Parts: sequence; structure tokens; C-alpha cells
Amino acid sequence: IDLILNDTFYYGMAYSKKYNYYYPHKYEKLVSKELFFKCKEVRLYRTRKPSKVDSNNFIFKGLLSCQKCGCSVTPEIKTKKSGKQYIYYSCTNSKGICQREYIPENKLLEPIIAILERFEGITKDTQEYLLKELRKNNEAEIEFHKKQLKRINTEYQTIQAKISRLTDLLLDNSITKESYEEKLQELKHKQLKLGVEIDLYTKADKDYLLTVSKVLSLATRVKTIFESSEIHEKRALLNYLIQNPALNGKKLYFTIASPYNLVLDLA
Repeated sequence: IDLILNDTFYYGMAYSKKYNYYYPHKYEKLVSKELFFKCKEVRLYRTRKPSKVDSNNFIFKGLLSCQKCGCSVTPEIKTKKSGKQYIYYSCTNSKGICQREYIPENKLLEPIIAILERFEGITKDTQEYLLKELRKNNEAEIEFHKKQLKRINTEYQTIQAKISRLTDLLLDNSITKESYEEKLQELKHKQLKLGVEIDLYTKADKDYLLTVSKVLSLATRVKTIFESSEIHEKRALLNYLIQNPALNGKKLYFTIASPYNLVLDLA
């Protein structure tokens, strides 16, 4: 997860080290740009301030909305006569149109754990099958990238040949030094843009294969990761794994975020 939340490639921007240039790619994004930078801000904040234990740190805090009225669903701690504390969630009912119902946090977690167990149950053989299927789903795009690389390399070499001829013209005194410099700068600029494109397509193909492998690796370990994480880490993982979580009465509704939905569909 840390790799994905630290690499701009996963929200849609590839980086060329050679040219120090960011460029949008067309591969499927694993995280939104907003989540990427929000996590970056959190990391920066933690480096500046010592961490404190927050007694009101809840797994679903800030993630849920009411499916009926659209208001926020908030957590609160209730203390039983025995002194034992429990966490409950309910719609804030800010619009006054809902009947406020309380649901324990452990009940909200039940469908989440069920999904995590499905991921955990994916066998090695199924992982190999999924890897092939996920790659197959992108064969057309990969083939397009190969054709683009071939075209760009051809253009790059054509420009290089023009630069060589331009140098010959200068040596033969067929053009002035000023004309040579002007034309050379124009050709070099075109080469620079093509170089960035070459880096983009090359990195995109390599990163895609790496991403598919990491997605499967994370998916099969996600239950263990979730159970061993701190509360704020569990919340971050859920924010990454599920979409549009909403509470309707006492039932939690959500969808699995891409590409993990595809993993479950194919499995």
C-alpha cells in the first residue's frame, strides 16, 4: 500500500527521470489524485508532530454516509452498566427525515471481513490464472503501446538523421551558423518530447506488469494486513479498498474499488 501511495504512476502520472518530467498515462488508476495527496499531507504532518493516541479514533470515521438522506454517519462510544465500552454508528439525521438507528462497529465490520476472507481464499493456481486474465484484458492496450514505441523511435531516428545532415550543411558552408543553431534547437526540442514519450510508454508497460503482481499480492494478504493494523491504518485501507460505503438502517452497502473488483469477478 505504501508503494502505491508514494508513486504518482498509480494515480495517473508517469515520471521520466531522464527528462525530470511528469506525463499522464492511460493505464487504470489504483488511487484517486485526491487520496494520493491527502495521504502525502498526513505523512508530512506525522513527521512534524509527535503521534498521540486518540481515544476517539474509529475505523469508519469520516467514511460513511446515510443512504436514505445523504447525511454523515458518525461514531460514538457508549458505556454499559458493566463499565465496558462499545462503539456505535448512526446517521446524524441533520435533515430530520431519518429514524435514527444505532449499529455496533463490529456489525459493520462483518461484511468487510467477509470480503477480506474471499481475497484471502484465492489460491496460488487462481493467482496465476488471474495474472494471465488481467494481462489478457490489457493486451490490446499493450499492443498499442508497442506500436507507439515503434513509431516514436522511428521519428526519433529520423530527426537524428536530419541533425547529421544539418551538421554536414554547416561544414560545407551551405548554411549560416545562425540558421544551423536555430534549426538544431528546433530538432532537439522535438527529440526531447519524443524522448519523454519513449520513457512514458516503456515505464507504463513495465509498471503495469509490476502493478498487477502487487495487486494480487496485496489482495491475498489484505485480511492479515487489516487485522494487524492500527485503527487509522485500517481506515486508510478501507478508503483504498471500498467505494461509496453507505448505511441504510443497520445494513452497510459498498462496492469494491477497481482493480480489486476485477480480481473477485475473475476469481
